[in-house]
Amino acid sequence: MEHRFARHHVLPEVGPEGQARLGKGRVLVVGCGALGTHTAEALLRAGVGHLILVDRDIVEVHNLHRVSLFTPAELGQPKAWAAADKLRAIAPDAVVEPLVAHFDGELAEEWVPKVDAVVDGLDNMETRYLLNDACVKHRIPYVYTAVLATYGMTMPIVPEKGPCLRCVFPHPPAPGALPTCAQAGILGPVPKALAAVQAATAIQTLTASPDLRPGELFYLDLWTKRTQVVEMQRSPSCPSCGQRDFEFLRQQSGTALLCGDVVQVRPRRPGELDLAGLAQRLAPLGKVRLSHGLLFFQAGEARFVVFPDGRALVHGVNSPERAQSLYDQYIA
Repeated sequence: MEHRFARHHVLPEVGPEGQARLGKGRVLVVGCGALGTHTAEALLRAGVGHLILVDRDIVEVHNLHRVSLFTPAELGQPKAWAAADKLRAIAPDAVVEPLVAHFDGELAEEWVPKVDAVVDGLDNMETRYLLNDACVKHRIPYVYTAVLATYGMTMPIVPEKGPCLRCVFPHPPAPGALPTCAQAGILGPVPKALAAVQAATAIQTLTASPDLRPGELFYLDLWTKRTQVVEMQRSPSCPSCGQRDFEFLRQQSGTALLCGDVVQVRPRRPGELDLAGLAQRLAPLGKVRLSHGLLFFQAGEARFVVFPDGRALVHGVNSPERAQSLYDQYIA
Protein backbone atom coordinates (compact mmCIF):
# COMPACT_ATOMS: atom_id res chain seq x y z
CA MET A 1 0.00 0.00 0.00
CA GLU A 2 1.34 3.42 -0.96
CA HIS A 3 2.33 5.72 1.90
CA ARG A 4 -0.12 8.54 2.63
CA PHE A 5 2.61 11.14 2.24
CA ALA A 6 4.38 9.50 -0.71
CA ARG A 7 4.11 12.66 -2.82
CA HIS A 8 5.80 14.66 -0.04
CA HIS A 9 8.54 12.05 0.27
CA VAL A 10 9.57 12.52 -3.37
CA LEU A 11 9.30 16.29 -3.15
CA PRO A 12 12.82 17.69 -2.61
CA GLU A 13 11.50 20.61 -0.55
CA VAL A 14 10.04 18.21 2.04
CA GLY A 15 11.35 14.66 1.71
CA PRO A 16 11.18 11.94 4.39
CA GLU A 17 13.10 14.04 6.93
CA GLY A 18 10.82 17.04 6.47
CA GLN A 19 7.75 14.82 6.71
CA ALA A 20 9.01 13.42 9.99
CA ARG A 21 9.38 16.99 11.28
CA LEU A 22 5.80 17.73 10.26
CA GLY A 23 4.56 14.67 12.13
CA LYS A 24 6.24 15.88 15.31
CA GLY A 25 5.10 19.49 14.82
CA ARG A 26 2.66 21.33 17.07
CA VAL A 27 0.80 24.28 15.58
CA LEU A 28 -1.49 26.74 17.33
CA VAL A 29 -4.35 27.96 15.12
CA VAL A 30 -5.83 31.15 16.57
CA GLY A 31 -9.26 31.72 15.03
CA CYS A 32 -11.42 29.05 13.39
CA GLY A 33 -13.26 31.01 10.73
CA ALA A 34 -12.56 30.57 7.04
CA LEU A 35 -8.87 31.51 7.20
CA GLY A 36 -8.09 29.41 10.25
CA THR A 37 -10.03 26.29 9.23
CA HIS A 38 -8.64 26.24 5.68
CA THR A 39 -5.11 26.57 7.10
CA ALA A 40 -5.74 23.90 9.73
CA GLU A 41 -7.09 21.46 7.16
CA ALA A 42 -4.14 22.03 4.83
CA LEU A 43 -1.65 21.48 7.65
CA LEU A 44 -3.42 18.36 8.87
CA ARG A 45 -3.55 16.87 5.37
CA ALA A 46 0.16 17.69 5.01
CA GLY A 47 0.90 15.53 8.04
CA VAL A 48 1.23 17.97 10.94
CA GLY A 49 0.73 15.76 13.97
CA HIS A 50 -0.77 18.14 16.55
CA LEU A 51 -3.10 21.11 16.15
CA ILE A 52 -4.51 23.34 18.89
CA LEU A 53 -7.59 25.27 17.72
CA VAL A 54 -8.69 28.39 19.59
CA ASP A 55 -11.89 30.30 18.87
CA ARG A 56 -14.45 32.14 20.96
CA ASP A 57 -17.31 32.22 18.42
CA ILE A 58 -20.04 29.96 17.06
CA VAL A 59 -20.87 28.85 13.51
CA GLU A 60 -23.34 31.24 11.88
CA VAL A 61 -25.12 31.08 8.54
CA HIS A 62 -22.98 33.85 6.99
CA ASN A 63 -19.87 31.66 7.57
CA LEU A 64 -21.05 28.97 5.17
CA HIS A 65 -20.17 30.76 1.92
CA ARG A 66 -16.45 30.59 2.67
CA VAL A 67 -15.80 27.89 5.31
CA SER A 68 -15.58 24.48 3.65
CA LEU A 69 -15.44 22.51 6.92
CA PHE A 70 -18.83 23.75 8.12
CA THR A 71 -22.29 22.77 6.89
CA PRO A 72 -25.78 23.83 8.06
CA ALA A 73 -25.63 20.95 10.54
CA GLU A 74 -22.94 22.84 12.50
CA LEU A 75 -24.91 26.10 12.88
CA GLY A 76 -24.89 27.23 16.50
CA GLN A 77 -21.98 25.03 17.50
CA PRO A 78 -18.72 26.50 18.82
CA LYS A 79 -16.38 26.84 15.84
CA ALA A 80 -13.41 25.18 17.56
CA TRP A 81 -15.44 22.09 18.47
CA ALA A 82 -17.09 21.83 15.05
CA ALA A 83 -13.74 22.22 13.26
CA ALA A 84 -12.04 19.66 15.50
CA ASP A 85 -14.72 17.05 14.77
CA LYS A 86 -14.31 17.47 11.01
CA LEU A 87 -10.50 17.49 11.18
CA ARG A 88 -10.33 14.32 13.28
CA ALA A 89 -12.30 12.54 10.57
CA ILE A 90 -9.69 13.61 8.01
CA ALA A 91 -6.68 12.45 10.04
CA PRO A 92 -7.71 10.16 12.92
CA ASP A 93 -4.11 9.60 14.01
CA ALA A 94 -3.41 13.30 14.55
CA VAL A 95 -4.07 15.15 17.80
CA VAL A 96 -6.59 17.99 17.47
CA GLU A 97 -7.34 20.00 20.62
CA PRO A 98 -10.19 22.53 20.53
CA LEU A 99 -10.28 25.44 22.98
CA VAL A 100 -13.53 27.42 23.10
CA ALA A 101 -12.14 30.54 24.71
CA HIS A 102 -11.25 34.18 24.22
CA PHE A 103 -7.57 34.41 23.29
CA ASP A 104 -6.23 36.77 25.91
CA GLY A 105 -2.82 37.33 27.49
CA GLU A 106 -3.22 34.49 29.95
CA LEU A 107 -4.09 31.98 27.24
CA ALA A 108 -1.28 33.26 25.03
CA GLU A 109 1.27 32.82 27.82
CA GLU A 110 0.00 29.29 28.44
CA TRP A 111 -0.10 27.95 24.88
CA VAL A 112 2.36 29.84 22.69
CA PRO A 113 5.47 28.42 24.46
CA LYS A 114 4.13 24.87 23.93
CA VAL A 115 4.03 24.95 20.11
CA ASP A 116 6.46 25.09 17.19
CA ALA A 117 4.51 27.63 15.12
CA VAL A 118 1.41 29.82 15.26
CA VAL A 119 -0.91 30.58 12.34
CA ASP A 120 -3.35 33.47 12.04
CA GLY A 121 -7.10 32.96 11.66
CA LEU A 122 -8.07 36.21 13.35
CA ASP A 123 -10.47 38.95 12.35
CA ASN A 124 -9.18 41.82 14.50
CA MET A 125 -5.90 43.67 15.03
CA GLU A 126 -6.18 43.86 18.82
CA THR A 127 -5.65 40.13 19.20
CA ARG A 128 -2.96 40.07 16.49
CA TYR A 129 -0.84 42.55 18.45
CA LEU A 130 -1.25 40.40 21.56
CA LEU A 131 -0.33 37.26 19.61
CA ASN A 132 2.69 39.01 18.12
CA ASP A 133 3.90 40.00 21.59
CA ALA A 134 3.53 36.44 22.86
CA CYS A 135 5.38 34.93 19.90
CA VAL A 136 8.21 37.47 20.07
CA LYS A 137 8.53 37.00 23.83
CA HIS A 138 8.75 33.21 23.59
CA ARG A 139 10.61 33.18 20.23
CA ILE A 140 7.94 31.16 18.42
CA PRO A 141 7.43 31.68 14.65
CA TYR A 142 4.12 33.30 13.72
CA VAL A 143 2.53 33.52 10.27
CA TYR A 144 0.55 36.76 10.09
CA THR A 145 -2.33 36.62 7.59
CA ALA A 146 -5.32 38.89 7.02
CA VAL A 147 -8.13 38.90 4.44
CA LEU A 148 -10.85 41.36 3.46
CA ALA A 149 -13.06 41.98 0.43
CA THR A 150 -11.14 40.47 -2.55
CA TYR A 151 -7.60 40.59 -1.16
CA GLY A 152 -5.30 39.50 1.62
CA MET A 153 -1.71 39.59 2.84
CA THR A 154 0.58 37.28 4.75
CA MET A 155 4.07 37.45 6.26
CA PRO A 156 6.25 35.03 8.25
CA ILE A 157 7.41 36.46 11.56
CA VAL A 158 10.48 34.67 12.91
CA PRO A 159 11.65 36.33 16.13
CA GLU A 160 15.24 37.64 16.00
CA LYS A 161 15.51 36.79 12.28
CA GLY A 162 13.23 39.44 10.82
CA PRO A 163 10.60 42.09 11.57
CA CYS A 164 7.61 41.48 13.77
CA LEU A 165 4.09 42.79 13.29
CA ARG A 166 4.83 46.03 15.16
CA CYS A 167 7.82 46.73 12.94
CA VAL A 168 5.40 46.78 10.00
CA PHE A 169 2.40 48.35 11.77
CA PRO A 170 3.86 50.28 14.73
CA HIS A 171 0.61 51.80 15.99
CA PRO A 172 -2.67 49.95 16.52
CA PRO A 173 -5.57 51.47 14.56
CA ALA A 174 -8.20 53.36 16.51
CA PRO A 175 -11.33 51.36 17.35
CA GLY A 176 -13.62 51.30 14.32
CA ALA A 177 -10.93 52.71 12.01
CA LEU A 178 -10.59 49.52 9.95
CA PRO A 179 -13.54 48.03 8.04
CA THR A 180 -14.75 44.58 9.04
CA CYS A 181 -15.88 41.79 6.74
CA ALA A 182 -19.47 42.72 7.62
CA GLN A 183 -18.86 46.21 6.23
CA ALA A 184 -16.54 45.50 3.29
CA GLY A 185 -17.66 41.96 2.51
CA ILE A 186 -15.39 39.11 1.54
CA LEU A 187 -15.11 37.03 -1.62
CA GLY A 188 -15.61 33.37 -0.69
CA PRO A 189 -12.41 31.91 -2.23
CA VAL A 190 -10.10 34.62 -0.81
CA PRO A 191 -9.53 33.03 2.64
CA LYS A 192 -8.74 29.68 1.03
CA ALA A 193 -6.18 31.25 -1.31
CA LEU A 194 -4.39 33.07 1.52
CA ALA A 195 -4.70 30.03 3.79
CA ALA A 196 -2.84 27.98 1.17
CA VAL A 197 0.04 30.47 1.28
CA GLN A 198 -0.08 30.56 5.08
CA ALA A 199 -0.03 26.76 5.33
CA ALA A 200 2.92 26.51 2.92
CA THR A 201 4.79 29.09 5.02
CA ALA A 202 4.06 27.14 8.20
CA ILE A 203 5.33 23.96 6.52
CA GLN A 204 8.54 25.81 5.60
CA THR A 205 8.86 26.83 9.24
CA LEU A 206 8.29 23.33 10.63
CA THR A 207 10.70 21.70 8.16
CA ALA A 208 13.38 24.38 8.75
CA SER A 209 13.40 25.20 5.05
CA PRO A 210 16.16 27.55 3.84
CA ASP A 211 13.57 29.05 1.49
CA LEU A 212 11.62 30.67 4.35
CA ARG A 213 11.92 34.45 4.08
CA PRO A 214 11.14 36.21 7.37
CA GLY A 215 9.60 39.61 6.78
CA GLU A 216 8.51 38.98 3.20
CA LEU A 217 5.03 40.49 2.95
CA PHE A 218 2.99 38.88 0.18
CA TYR A 219 -0.14 40.65 -1.09
CA LEU A 220 -2.75 39.00 -3.31
CA ASP A 221 -5.93 40.43 -4.85
CA LEU A 222 -7.79 37.40 -6.12
CA TRP A 223 -10.29 39.43 -8.15
CA THR A 224 -7.78 41.46 -10.15
CA LYS A 225 -5.11 38.70 -10.07
CA ARG A 226 -2.57 41.22 -8.82
CA THR A 227 0.25 40.26 -6.49
CA GLN A 228 2.98 42.20 -4.75
CA VAL A 229 5.93 41.20 -2.58
CA VAL A 230 7.52 43.70 -0.20
CA GLU A 231 10.61 43.04 1.91
CA MET A 232 9.86 44.53 5.31
CA GLN A 233 12.69 45.57 7.63
CA ARG A 234 13.14 45.07 11.33
CA SER A 235 12.93 48.25 13.39
CA PRO A 236 15.48 48.64 16.22
CA SER A 237 13.01 50.95 18.00
CA CYS A 238 10.14 48.46 17.81
CA PRO A 239 8.58 48.21 21.29
CA SER A 240 8.04 44.47 20.91
CA CYS A 241 11.04 42.86 19.20
CA GLY A 242 13.41 45.80 19.68
CA GLN A 243 12.76 46.83 23.27
CA ARG A 244 11.01 43.63 24.40
CA ASP A 245 8.20 45.59 26.02
CA PHE A 246 5.15 43.37 25.62
CA GLU A 247 2.41 45.84 26.48
CA PHE A 248 -0.39 43.93 24.74
CA LEU A 249 0.17 40.92 26.95
CA ARG A 250 -0.52 43.15 29.95
CA GLN A 251 -3.70 44.75 28.66
CA GLN A 252 -7.12 43.45 29.56
CA SER A 253 -10.39 44.45 27.90
CA GLY A 254 -13.88 43.43 28.93
CA THR A 255 -15.43 43.96 25.51
CA ALA A 256 -14.35 43.49 21.91
CA LEU A 257 -16.14 44.43 18.69
CA LEU A 258 -16.04 41.40 16.39
CA CYS A 259 -16.54 41.01 12.65
CA GLY A 260 -20.24 41.11 11.84
CA ASP A 261 -21.20 43.85 14.32
CA VAL A 262 -21.04 41.48 17.27
CA VAL A 263 -19.71 42.53 20.67
CA GLN A 264 -18.06 40.00 22.95
CA VAL A 265 -18.39 40.69 26.67
CA ARG A 266 -16.26 38.85 29.20
CA PRO A 267 -17.19 38.48 32.88
CA ARG A 268 -15.38 40.65 35.38
CA ARG A 269 -15.04 37.62 37.66
CA PRO A 270 -14.42 34.42 35.64
CA GLY A 271 -16.24 31.28 36.71
CA GLU A 272 -18.54 28.54 35.49
CA LEU A 273 -22.13 29.62 34.85
CA ASP A 274 -25.18 27.50 35.62
CA LEU A 275 -26.71 27.90 32.17
CA ALA A 276 -29.82 25.90 33.02
CA GLY A 277 -30.51 28.08 36.04
CA LEU A 278 -29.80 31.21 34.01
CA ALA A 279 -32.22 30.03 31.32
CA GLN A 280 -34.97 29.70 33.91
CA ARG A 281 -34.33 33.21 35.20
CA LEU A 282 -34.32 34.71 31.70
CA ALA A 283 -37.39 32.85 30.41
CA PRO A 284 -39.90 35.54 31.56
CA LEU A 285 -37.79 38.28 29.92
CA GLY A 286 -37.48 37.00 26.33
CA LYS A 287 -36.87 34.00 24.10
CA VAL A 288 -34.38 31.54 25.58
CA ARG A 289 -33.09 28.08 24.65
CA LEU A 290 -30.19 25.78 25.47
CA SER A 291 -28.33 24.08 22.61
CA HIS A 292 -24.86 22.55 22.10
CA GLY A 293 -23.89 23.51 25.63
CA LEU A 294 -24.66 27.20 25.02
CA LEU A 295 -27.49 29.51 26.03
CA PHE A 296 -29.30 31.56 23.35
CA PHE A 297 -31.38 34.51 24.54
CA GLN A 298 -33.18 37.34 22.76
CA ALA A 299 -34.56 40.47 24.39
CA GLY A 300 -35.85 43.00 21.88
CA GLU A 301 -33.26 43.52 19.14
CA ALA A 302 -30.40 42.21 21.26
CA ARG A 303 -29.47 38.53 20.88
CA PHE A 304 -27.10 36.79 23.28
CA VAL A 305 -25.00 33.65 22.96
CA VAL A 306 -23.76 32.81 26.46
CA PHE A 307 -20.87 30.39 27.07
CA PRO A 308 -20.31 28.28 30.21
CA ASP A 309 -17.32 30.43 31.20
CA GLY A 310 -19.55 33.53 31.42
CA ARG A 311 -18.58 35.09 28.10
CA ALA A 312 -21.38 36.37 25.89
CA LEU A 313 -21.65 37.38 22.25
CA VAL A 314 -24.15 40.20 21.89
CA HIS A 315 -25.70 40.56 18.43
CA GLY A 316 -27.77 43.50 17.25
CA VAL A 317 -25.75 46.03 19.27
CA ASN A 318 -22.77 47.82 17.70
CA SER A 319 -21.69 49.69 20.82
CA PRO A 320 -19.41 47.91 23.33
CA GLU A 321 -20.78 50.15 26.07
CA ARG A 322 -24.38 49.19 25.26
CA ALA A 323 -23.41 45.53 25.07
CA GLN A 324 -21.76 45.72 28.50
CA SER A 325 -24.88 47.40 29.89
CA LEU A 326 -27.15 44.67 28.51
CA TYR A 327 -24.79 41.99 29.78
CA ASP A 328 -24.89 43.52 33.24
CA GLN A 329 -28.68 43.75 33.05
CA TYR A 330 -29.40 40.20 31.93
CA ILE A 331 -26.36 38.00 32.56
CA ALA A 332 -24.19 39.44 35.32
